[in-house]
Amino acid sequence: MKNVFSVFALALLGTMACGGSKEPAEGPAENAGEKVDEAGEKAAEKTEEAGDKIEDAADKAEDKVDKEKKED
Repeated sequence: MKNVFSVFALALLGTMACGGSKEPAEGPAENAGEKVDEAGEKAAEKTEEAGDKIEDAADKAEDKVDKEKKED
């Protein structure tokens, strides 16, 4: 059991010494993917903002119609 633990510990130390915990370098495909993700997020934000503006305009129109109905 001691031998198994020793081998495991040495393997772990060797991996750590060789930079096993470092993240791999980003390549062109990963960079392109990140740009696509960012563009998608921005598009989603703009779409949500436009939807909010449309909803606000619809609420104002509804209020105006209700007000005119009361005046009749």
